Amino acid sequence: MTRIVSQTQSIKACTEQEKQRFYFLLCQSFLGVSWHDFLRDFNEKEAVIILRKEHNEGEIVGFSTLVVLTLSLPDEEIKAVFSGDTVVLPEYRSSTGLGVQLGTYFLRTYEAYPQHKVYYLLMSKGWRTYKILPFFFQEFSPSYTRSTPECDEMVMRAFGRAKYWGSYRPERNIIHFDGEAARLKPESIDALPNKLDAHTHFYLQANPGYLCGDELVCVARITPANFAAPLRRLLNGCLV
Repeated sequence: MTRIVSQTQSIKACTEQEKQRFYFLLCQSFLGVSWHDFLRDFNEKEAVIILRKEHNEGEIVGFSTLVVLTLSLPDEEIKAVFSGDTVVLPEYRSSTGLGVQLGTYFLRTYEAYPQHKVYYLLMSKGWRTYKILPFFFQEFSPSYTRSTPECDEMVMRAFGRAKYWGSYRPERNIIHFDGEAARLKPESIDALPNKLDAHTHFYLQANPGYLCGDELVCVARITPANFAAPLRRLLNGCLV
């Protein structure tokens, strides 16, 4: 079995070869992705999680970009870890590297801003991406398990209006891009689910246009008390 190693490094430390590989992986799963759009999005981020085969110089098989945003709510400022482009080749998704690195990033951000509430923000292009939320968190929005709390609603709307003014549809909590949007390849294993669990069923109802590139805005409060059991196991030894 191929061993996968994971690391988080700054965007500025990435080589041109690494960026070319990230773009190649993105194009493996999505249509409508241009090099120009990829670079613009990539350079707006602060860090990238990288999954490699065997060792720290091995072939890259997955990545996820990250940035910490400051969002203004009516009565406070909050911090938000925002996940950008994320791709892991299907044959390597059993690796826990992405979860460990992302969970560690959550903890570091939570500890770095003790005077702020800290949230995770995810623009979900598909049902499979949405399902990382119950893996990481006990409570998140939107969800079939509860109505969206007002605090989560405010965070999602603040994010949508600040980052995607003109594309955010608050009545549906969707980012809808006019023209050709990046979207899952119809032949991808991520395009259509083989079975419908409750989370998948909810996502398909909440974002029926995902195959055309619509993205569902999702949020969860980052606090150890809200970490779900799978994430707590990955972070064993890091949590008090």
